[in-house]
Amino acid sequence: MHKKGCVVSPRSLTRDEITAVSARLSDRDLVVLKRVSDLRFVSGRQLTRLCFVDGSDPKASARTSRRSLLRLTRLDLLARLPRRVGGVRSGSAGFVYRLGIAGQRLAEVRGWQPERLRRRSLVPGSLFLEHTLLVAELHARLTEAERSGRIELLELAAEPLCWRYYFGGFDGQRECLKPDSYVRLGIGPYEDSSFVEVDRGTIGSRTIEKQMAVYAAYHRTGLEQERTGVFPRVVWLASTAERTRTLNDCIEQQPSDERPLFVACKFEDALHVLAGGG
Repeated sequence: MHKKGCVVSPRSLTRDEITAVSARLSDRDLVVLKRVSDLRFVSGRQLTRLCFVDGSDPKASARTSRRSLLRLTRLDLLARLPRRVGGVRSGSAGFVYRLGIAGQRLAEVRGWQPERLRRRSLVPGSLFLEHTLLVAELHARLTEAERSGRIELLELAAEPLCWRYYFGGFDGQRECLKPDSYVRLGIGPYEDSSFVEVDRGTIGSRTIEKQMAVYAAYHRTGLEQERTGVFPRVVWLASTAERTRTLNDCIEQQPSDERPLFVACKFEDALHVLAGGG
């Protein structure tokens, strides 16, 4: 198809060619690419924790991770952002990865993403990137907790797979609820489900209260209860204790019958709260 040592432009890759590339990837390669497809931006350190735990030797896991991520990057299945998390001293673990153009095409062929315009020069703003990496960190911590036997992770979805569509408002138009993640955990004989909002403290109280009102409107439709039997708790994860108090103040501004839908806590307490804690 092409000469040895040459790289076919990702834009020219057909569905059949991408399928052939996919067939040569290992199961773990596909797991890595699916993780990045789901989370959009993930650091090398987070990908090591999510996908490269080899026994009890963290150094071996890190080496395997570096080799695999470098190979996937050279194939343009992954791409690195120009800046690292933690600066140059963070080493290769500080690289932030997204799908490369070939990776985007692979994600479309495998049904992970819809067909769309593929862009090589996607560089997110710092606030968006910090928020997205925090969502990835939550997924890494939940995965590690399941691996250690602390929780049973039944379902974990990031945007847009966790979005919920419904008809609401005064005009009856189609609305979309957009949590950052949806989590369903097994707790002994019971299950706990949550919509998660990762809060960076960058939006005001009025915007938060409007977001809470959207959750309450979706709750009133009964769609989630009909689909799953329960309505998930809406867990707001804050970066500081002060921000947690602000979120709790917003909860107090909601109608009394809607306040039990929400809980706010610090990000460090996420596992405890998502597993049914107060």
